[in-house]
Amino acid sequence: MTLLDVQDLEVHFRAGGGLPLPGRPPRLVRAVNGVSFTLAPGEALGLVGESGCGKSTLGRAILRLGEITGGAIRFGDVDISEGGHAILARLRRETAMIFQDPYNALNPRMAAGEAIAEVLRVHRKVPRDRIPARVVELLTLVGLGPEHAARRPAELSGGQCQRVGIARALAVEPKLIIADECVAALDVSIQAQIINLLIELKARMNLALIFIAHDLAVVRRLCDRVAVMYLGRIVEEGAAEAVFAQPKHPYTQALVRAIPEIDPDRTLPADLLAGEPPSPLDLPPGCAFHPRCPFALPECRTGAPPALRPVDGRFTACHLYPAIPARS
Repeated sequence: MTLLDVQDLEVHFRAGGGLPLPGRPPRLVRAVNGVSFTLAPGEALGLVGESGCGKSTLGRAILRLGEITGGAIRFGDVDISEGGHAILARLRRETAMIFQDPYNALNPRMAAGEAIAEVLRVHRKVPRDRIPARVVELLTLVGLGPEHAARRPAELSGGQCQRVGIARALAVEPKLIIADECVAALDVSIQAQIINLLIELKARMNLALIFIAHDLAVVRRLCDRVAVMYLGRIVEEGAAEAVFAQPKHPYTQALVRAIPEIDPDRTLPADLLAGEPPSPLDLPPGCAFHPRCPFALPECRTGAPPALRPVDGRFTACHLYPAIPARS
């Protein structure tokens, strides 16, 4: 069964302000450029890649928090790509988002309990006289106490604010949550607590989760599958353990080799990913990764790589297969 089906999704932005000059086409940033994947109920998909690769734009597009340029998104049995008010209202009742900055995600003038109660009122999840009790239930579910309901964000720690954000997301009883770098702003010890909480909630509530991150160690612990993005495209997708154990795409290999390890005798390899990604306004011809790829072939410089195709149990978009060597 498929909960979410994304096909050839595109999100483009026009660069620069004002109107385009006559006779000159507008310059476009192809933030999401033909992305396709599916997600099953209760499944966790990790979306990884360097900053600026389009992960957050993709997450917001799936929840229709921004306009899409092309492609199709189906949530359950409904096409939400061009949904009207009724379809989007239903989507808001069945999906939620957890944001990166736990402080700015909350209204500084609104107590934690009020922030959660507002969601319950807007979506009419429980009768009005049941809202205070439901707020306490949700706070308890995320590891907070009833006393936190009266506290404003400035009176809470970063971890506590993020727990409030998770409680607010759970208030709609969602089928899908998109977590956008939701532990990046937290201390390492607090990160582990939030990840453990998400694992517990996912199992208890059969939540589908899209976890957007650049920390592959966190993704490996939480997610069932991983999709690796580079400049708006997914270049590799597969089961998390398989991707981390033997990455196929050269970009994925570089990311995996850069995962920090607690080993005083280990030195970082000399061939970690070098250079910066090209400007999304001026992508190189052929494969966008070829200027940084140690395995680049002549065809990588002239032709776009094929669409995701199966390679040893996962999907990879790369000219080099099946000839690419494994990296240890």
